[in-house]
Amino acid sequence: MPFLVPCPTACHKIIDYTVLCEVSVIWNNRVKENIHPKLQGTVSIPPTGELALYANGNDITKIAGGLSWKNSIYELSTTMSFSVAKSDAAYLKDLMYTPQVGDVVQYVTNAEIFRGVIIKVDDGDKDSNKYSVVDMGWYLNKTSQTYQFKNITAADAIRELCADLSINIVMLPELTANINQIYFDKTISAILTDILDKCGGDYNYDFVPEGLRIYEIGELYAYPEFFIASNIAQAYAPDYRGGVSHSISIEEMKNSIKITSEKDSVYTELMVQQNRELIDKYGFLQKIVKIDPEKENAETIAKQELNDNAREAETFSFEIIEKYDSYTRAGEVMTVDDVRYVIESTDHSIVDGWHFDKLELRKII
Repeated sequence: MPFLVPCPTACHKIIDYTVLCEVSVIWNNRVKENIHPKLQGTVSIPPTGELALYANGNDITKIAGGLSWKNSIYELSTTMSFSVAKSDAAYLKDLMYTPQVGDVVQYVTNAEIFRGVIIKVDDGDKDSNKYSVVDMGWYLNKTSQTYQFKNITAADAIRELCADLSINIVMLPELTANINQIYFDKTISAILTDILDKCGGDYNYDFVPEGLRIYEIGELYAYPEFFIASNIAQAYAPDYRGGVSHSISIEEMKNSIKITSEKDSVYTELMVQQNRELIDKYGFLQKIVKIDPEKENAETIAKQELNDNAREAETFSFEIIEKYDSYTRAGEVMTVDDVRYVIESTDHSIVDGWHFDKLELRKII
């Protein structure tokens, strides 16, 4: 499409600058910013051994209810919700802190396990206010930026992203993949995802109160436990799972990946990678991926696509009870009946003092 701009004279003609020059971008005007000074500057609350919920440093544990939170490897942000009772009594209003939009919320058990910001208050109910809370990941999903990386390692590219936003890095593998890429008007989370995709392997990233974690799937394990009775030793929660759902399908499988390119109307087949065992078992199911070979590596893309698509789609979900100070997270690995699964999503809730958790799992091949 022609790049059309008004002529900078009184004639106001439209000039097609595509015939005059190439469009250039100035990249050095990016301003460093702390993505959320208040959230990142909040001091950790020492645990007391009891479940506690704070808003702007005020203990709201006794007036809060309906506490739940969830996370997923497909969404960077962990989200939390809870409600706080209203009161008409004037003397109670002075004693009760009413959380507001923008307040920092901290959830503490045997350690501070969640820190987030209230982004929505539903105060229409006459008896209670309902709150929606997100952690730092939400801001990376909402904030866009422009970057140009030239022959830099993936790890250094991620360090540069985080330094620009004053984000502390808690975990970061040695990611040596070469990044030579322009990102224009992309969210920070989308840039992070693309960088990790170029590294091959299977990586996850999330936030803990201390900062950003990036790790390879399989590096972190979950072992949720609970007490069946006070006089019995702790039990492994998945051994007592309920609400089990399980299925296996090949409807979305691709066991052959063909990498192609196209330039000046010339179509080139660069390479093919296959899982011969799955082809012999299930038949030939191919996906064609077109790349720019000057910016992307055909072998890396083929391996990643085959790793993502050459498998039976297995859905496995169930609910467990955990100890109140246990926090199973998406991205961690769990063993069920001697089979290793990655946790794709969790959905936690505290009901009458019991910690319930609904899990969705994917078998590790």
